[in-house]
Amino acid sequence: MVKQTKPVLINLLATARYDQAPDYPIQFMTRGNLSFSGEGEAVIEYTESLQDEDTGESMNALVSLRMKNGRVTMTRHGDVSNTMVFIPRQRFEGVYQTPYGEISMGVYARDVDCRLGPDSGSIHLKYQLDLQGSYASTNELHLEYTSEQKGNIQ
Repeated sequence: MVKQTKPVLINLLATARYDQAPDYPIQFMTRGNLSFSGEGEAVIEYTESLQDEDTGESMNALVSLRMKNGRVTMTRHGDVSNTMVFIPRQRFEGVYQTPYGEISMGVYARDVDCRLGPDSGSIHLKYQLDLQGSYASTNELHLEYTSEQKGNIQ
């Protein structure tokens, strides 16, 4: 299997909607890498840096989004770590690892839409997040990417 990689510019907007609190949007632009394998899998990787609201500390994580056959697997490694699997109308259960300990989580994917091309594309996820067995929020993630170098993947 030959893996071809190219640098991309990423624009990400993520919004968490809570029952009793205002929406919590996060938006940022960053650089990352896009790769396609000969087996129909696409992978986008980038570093996420967020500030902890309580402590003001910066938390970093390497994020990997793997897309294949209508399934998106998001993995974070760093100050916070987790894996979430998004398959339309299916539930995934896992563990969210934080500096303060582990939190059980469940993800129910309501919408998974990937439009992936060699020079540009988008991923849209809408899902319900449960923490410690209770509803936490309804989230949307919209990521768009464009190649930093137009043309064939090298």
